[in-house]
Amino acid sequence: MTGPVLVGVPHDHRPSVPRRAADLAAALGAELLCVTVDEASVRVSSGGVAPVDPDAGSPAADDGDAHDALAAALAGSPVPWRLERTAGDPAAELARLAAAHDAVLIVVGARRPGVLGWATHLVGGTVAGRLVHDQPRPVVVLPDEHADDAS
Repeated sequence: MTGPVLVGVPHDHRPSVPRRAADLAAALGAELLCVTVDEASVRVSSGGVAPVDPDAGSPAADDGDAHDALAAALAGSPVPWRLERTAGDPAAELARLAAAHDAVLIVVGARRPGVLGWATHLVGGTVAGRLVHDQPRPVVVLPDEHADDAS
């Protein structure tokens, strides 16, 4: 069996990214590994995630929301999926998990539209751009589909 299709799940829980990644996984006969990366937290030696700011809330509090949003986005998909949460640099973490799970490819959404997306691109580059240049797996970048989100 092939490794999973790994998809970076956007923090805004846009359903089109995991749904379209599931379509790719189905076409490849693969499972779907959905990954959320918390940039405001770090991985700890016990394997968990801890906030960088000790006064911040528990990062685990968002797990239920992410799982529920994925379950809704992937309802009706025949592809088996699971959610893994990690922390740190998104491009580095997606590449690390892709290697650890021998992912067949990595799927990410296009950068955010507007000023925030532009500023992020200028400061550190896009996650997709960094993945394409820094690791050996194919990277699929899904453009934003506002019409798809409305369904």
